Amino acid sequence: MSRSLDDLLEKTLAIEESMLEKIQRKNIKHNFTRLDELKKELENKIPEKMIDTLNKGFYKAFQLIFTKGIGIIEKTFREDELELAFRVNDFRINQRPDKKSLRLLEKEIKKEQSFNTCVTLAEGISLGAIGIGLPDIPLFLGVLLKGIYETAIGYGFNYKEEKEQILILKMITAALCTDEEIKKLNDSVEFWIVHMNESQIIYDFEEEIQKASIALSKALLLSKFVQGFFVLGIVGGMVNPFVYHKIMKYVSLKYKKRYLIQKRLGIKNER
Repeated sequence: MSRSLDDLLEKTLAIEESMLEKIQRKNIKHNFTRLDELKKELENKIPEKMIDTLNKGFYKAFQLIFTKGIGIIEKTFREDELELAFRVNDFRINQRPDKKSLRLLEKEIKKEQSFNTCVTLAEGISLGAIGIGLPDIPLFLGVLLKGIYETAIGYGFNYKEEKEQILILKMITAALCTDEEIKKLNDSVEFWIVHMNESQIIYDFEEEIQKASIALSKALLLSKFVQGFFVLGIVGGMVNPFVYHKIMKYVSLKYKKRYLIQKRLGIKNER
């Protein structure tokens, strides 16, 4: 049984390594297209006041959701059903830890993520079509956190715990970081996963919210600026699902890896 889990974990680690190397190779090559240059030129023309407003918008949205809005997000998904599905699939993996069993566990998670991607596209385009950009922030963030919460439940982790919320913020920051920062921020995520349950661990919740807010602001800066213009905003709204997918790809990989490591460790401890 342990050998099967080892194989699944090795494959997950290989995927993670490939993803990180791909990001780092992009930085080394400096292969910027004309589209990248145009995007940079446009971003440089965005007023500092709007950049500051966007940062504060995400920061306030995070604060609101973490203090008062988790209950509202929970009403948008089937928490009990997801927890039951996890228990059933987790039991199946205990009995038969192979690719098929793991695929069944992931199936429910991926189904919810596909639905959320469609939602981010719909709300982004809808608001962009009428020239609404910044008010889109809490809507997008709500859908993003919904997807992360569903993924956490799908792998058996409690997103309601404060230290788990710190991990979520760190993963959002790492998923959207620049090429130069990927190793440092990914190492920070890995360190937190290993040590988060230690009683002496020190963290600053507000600082992590700030970092995640800035990361999201940078990723969506140009799209939110364009989204504020009538009709042209449709293009800006279409960026939402790409950012959502980028974050969820990283988050899903980390939760999957964490689940397999804990599962393998649990089986070894039972011996």
